[in-house]
Amino acid sequence: MNNYILHLFNMVCIYAIVAVGLNIMTGYAGQISLGHGGLFGVGAYTGALLAVKAGFPFFLAIPLAGAVAFIAGAIFALPSLRLRPFYLPIATLAGQFILEYILLHWVSLTGGPKGLLLPKAPLGGLGLETNLPLFYITAICLLLVIWLADNLLRGKIGRVFLALRQNDRAAAAMGIAVYPYKLLAFAISSFFAGMAGALFAYAANTITPNLFNLTLSIEFLAVIIIGGLSSISGSVMGAVVIVFLNEILAILGGCIINSGSYPSSGMAVLPLSEFVLGLVIVIFIIFKPKGLAGIGRNVKRQFQRWPFS
Repeated sequence: MNNYILHLFNMVCIYAIVAVGLNIMTGYAGQISLGHGGLFGVGAYTGALLAVKAGFPFFLAIPLAGAVAFIAGAIFALPSLRLRPFYLPIATLAGQFILEYILLHWVSLTGGPKGLLLPKAPLGGLGLETNLPLFYITAICLLLVIWLADNLLRGKIGRVFLALRQNDRAAAAMGIAVYPYKLLAFAISSFFAGMAGALFAYAANTITPNLFNLTLSIEFLAVIIIGGLSSISGSVMGAVVIVFLNEILAILGGCIINSGSYPSSGMAVLPLSEFVLGLVIVIFIIFKPKGLAGIGRNVKRQFQRWPFS
């Protein structure tokens, strides 16, 4: 594969890592977040700063970026998770805007609107001049995250998260410490988002604050809605759809603008991706609420019952 296709697959792995963490928080624990774009940005800037200003090695900067996002997520979660479920998305939305403001205006640390330029990360003596070594790293990180999430959700913690999603008051009546487990789900999701953000920084080489806006948070939610809530495999499938959908829309928009056939359509084409993203989310919520994972389970069930189905 060429560098362009490998870059897309890198983005699929990065989006899937975030989606796995967000699915733990939303699909399993029932806590909706509109601030994961900001936490993703925290991880990206932490990884970039550790590499550029502190000289940390690549393999150490990635988990440290996740740890910083873990702390940032816990700080926002401490007051937010005590609110009623309806107000939690509003609180995380406020956190998204706060993080955007910090990344944009803390110029001495983040570079402000100019952003940061990352050096090529060394990998066993080899630089990441191509996307192939980075793809191996992102793919291994994704497999590790899937393995960790699957083992976590199969045990006691996973059953507690499902109880919280069904009814947190009933879970509290059964003796479950509701608040610490909600905080744990938010913090785990934040760690995965931060780690993915650091990988994104190395994949993009240049990061600016406008990359980590509210639209990105909604894209992450779209990944788990399209892929399927409460499904780890759905997180991967949703990431594939969103990354390639964004790329197709960007190519179409560029072709329309550059063709010159519709000179007045430039401003109308710019929000095309947001429009299509919203439309896809609505279609899946109405017609396929279980997402692509639900479609896959139905197909599998039909094959298992064949020829008696």
